[in-house]
This record gives sequence, C-alpha cells and structure tokens, in this order.
Amino acid sequence: MPLNHSHDIKKTHVRFIEYDDVNFDKLGDARYFGEGNSKGRRIEFNFEYCIGCDLRLLNGHPIMTRDILDELEKYVKTAKKGNCRTCEEITIQHSDFEVFDRLIKMALELGKLKTDRFKC
Repeated sequence: MPLNHSHDIKKTHVRFIEYDDVNFDKLGDARYFGEGNSKGRRIEFNFEYCIGCDLRLLNGHPIMTRDILDELEKYVKTAKKGNCRTCEEITIQHSDFEVFDRLIKMALELGKLKTDRFKC
C-alpha cells in the first residue's frame, strides 16, 4: 500500500451505555433486575476510519484500535465488506465499563504517540 493515498473514510456514531452487573445465581427470582450498581454512564463518540489503511479517529483525535479495541475494529471489518454501520448502541456491564473507558484513553494516547512519531 502506498504511503500516500486518498483515504476512504467511513464514520460510525457509537454509544456505549453502562448497565447493572448481573448475579446469575439470582436470575431465578422474578423480582431481580440486576445488582443496582449502574451509574447510568455513557461513552459516546464518532469513530472515523479509513478502510484502506490504519487511520482511525475518535471525535477527530487519532486512536490506535487494532489489538486494543476490537469492539471498534469490528466496524472497520464490516465496512470493508460493504456494510458500513452509521450508528450503533452497545450496553456494557458496570464492572466492564470503567475498564473499557481506560482502554479508550490508553488507545487515544497511543494514537497520539503514533501520530507524533511520524511528524518531522
């Protein structure tokens, strides 16, 4: 792949919504609706990606997703097959939400480092 090409940018608006943890031992109780520990938090952003190279942007900021955020990289794979998703809403269990939030922050830092590395 040439170093300079015309980017084929696709965009997916993604919303991750936190929900209560579930104790599977309690699922038999009809009154059980989860552990009640969700704070109702959301992570919402525009994920832009080139289907011809590794360019990935989160709200316009470079992000490194490959091998870090497979949840986002799946949109790239789907778009390469001709099925671009423009909007997606995903629920994340409370215990995974903060981990996912930290992963996004790390991936943004790595994306910034990668971009800075190629500036001369």
